[in-house]
Amino acid sequence: MLAAFDQFNRPGLALGQVLAVAAQAEREREFKPTLPAGITVGLSSGTSGQRCVFLVSERERAIWAGNILARVLSVQAMRQFLNPLALPLRVALLLRANSNLYTTVHCRRLLFHFGDLLAPMESHVAMLNGLQPDILIAPASVLHALADAQDGGVLHISPHQVISVAEVLEPDDAQRIAQTWRCRPDQIYQCTEGFLASTCGQGQLHLNEELVHFEMDWLDAAHTRFMPIITDFTRQTQAFVRYRLDDILHVDSRPCPCGRVSLCVSAIEGRQDDVLWLPAWGSGADQAVFPDLVRRAMALAQTQTGLAGPCFSDYRLVQTTGSWVIRLHCVAAPDQASAAIEREIQTLCQAAGLVAPALVFAPWINDTPGAKRRRIRCQIKPQAERLVT
Repeated sequence: MLAAFDQFNRPGLALGQVLAVAAQAEREREFKPTLPAGITVGLSSGTSGQRCVFLVSERERAIWAGNILARVLSVQAMRQFLNPLALPLRVALLLRANSNLYTTVHCRRLLFHFGDLLAPMESHVAMLNGLQPDILIAPASVLHALADAQDGGVLHISPHQVISVAEVLEPDDAQRIAQTWRCRPDQIYQCTEGFLASTCGQGQLHLNEELVHFEMDWLDAAHTRFMPIITDFTRQTQAFVRYRLDDILHVDSRPCPCGRVSLCVSAIEGRQDDVLWLPAWGSGADQAVFPDLVRRAMALAQTQTGLAGPCFSDYRLVQTTGSWVIRLHCVAAPDQASAAIEREIQTLCQAAGLVAPALVFAPWINDTPGAKRRRIRCQIKPQAERLVT
């Protein structure tokens, strides 16, 4: 698609021209400039290793804003938004980069404030304390850090809606956010390719099948996980037609109490390179180990040390050839944490009939400011023969 970029957008813009505008915005941290005819340029974060750009017109920005307001605002937020006698909705969005797309929602009834994640956390805390947002939107890892600041007495806000974006919302993050602000975190699933899913009033993540056509590239015979192939009917400036994503979606086939008939997703498990691989006993054939299984093992290990609380607050797991390199952000007892993880990984492999990997525990390294958190990643897919021997 990038190789034929000018053929996939109606104005016939060259990729080099668009990338130059996006790169300048990134360097100068000024995201308002547009291309001719009011076209907004956005740059993806490149979590799959391939950075991509998106183009949207003023009309498409308005359509996006309408869909976001209609599908994302809670009942309480919508009542405040529509009531001319109520205070305007105050929305804080913390992301790696701003965009004209996001600021489209700013109006007299909705006051939009952007926080650049490349800035220090202290500046975000100060901004939030001054703003007192009704709605807080940020990546899951940032929301977790803000919950720590709130519980530590540094941050003092009471949002009535918290929304996770840009990263997989994992159960430990969701639980921490709910405990701190006494509200269930919602999710927006959006990427370069479009506005793909959002949480309903019942807390279920629904695909926006009214806006985007999804074809399923199934990854298992039981049809529980798939990689989506999307066609976005709301986009005209840039065509996304039968575009295959790297994300892995876990289906929830139960009817949703909210009444929407669009497909529910129980989890966004991450990208294709978040899937780990281990050989099966006997055959040695590579078998996929989906991220949710590994997350479950790590969650169990957190509580298996006999301590009063979790012994590690975060982790990164990278598969390199025949080893899994694990970095732990330990609160206490790192040796007990390592032993508990080894036990849970062994149990997982025994239950699945897989050869357990060699685990290498390495020192914790903080993520680069503004980078998306990826807890689980397959850097090198191993050869089964090497693992078996």
